[in-house]
Amino acid sequence: MNKNVEQIVKERVLESNISEELISRIVDEVMGELKIEEQQLNKVCDPEGLRLIRGNSVVCEKFDTGNPKDNVVFKEILTIDECPNMATGFLEIEKSSFDWYLGYDELDYIIEGTLKITINEKTYTGYSGDVFYIPKDSSVTFGSPDHCKFFFTAYPANWQDFCEKKE
Repeated sequence: MNKNVEQIVKERVLESNISEELISRIVDEVMGELKIEEQQLNKVCDPEGLRLIRGNSVVCEKFDTGNPKDNVVFKEILTIDECPNMATGFLEIEKSSFDWYLGYDELDYIIEGTLKITINEKTYTGYSGDVFYIPKDSSVTFGSPDHCKFFFTAYPANWQDFCEKKE
């Protein structure tokens, strides 16, 4: 819940002569429940570090490609604490394409659909079961003429820190 909505709720409840302590407790409980619903990842965690993520529990979220019209969603499935050396997750593209700079290494395993990657003005097309390796410092265009779902692994785990081309 953003602060504006939270503030409006508090103001409305205060008008009803309900204590601010009760409001805070209710808001905290609701926020806690929402976080559980948002997580939705079913993980089995072994004390030695092994993780099993149930694929049917992965719910992707909007991925910011820089163009709000792009239909691209993704979900990282391990935290940097769980997997400090590489990031992992799913990305789906629906009839969209977008330019991207990778200041990190990435492997993409295509689960379903068609993935097109353009690099150096040449387009490569992968299908279900194919794997792309994209080396660090590559400028590419990701796209799908229909639908594509792929599993990605990026190294290092903090790949987001390396998405802007260094001049």
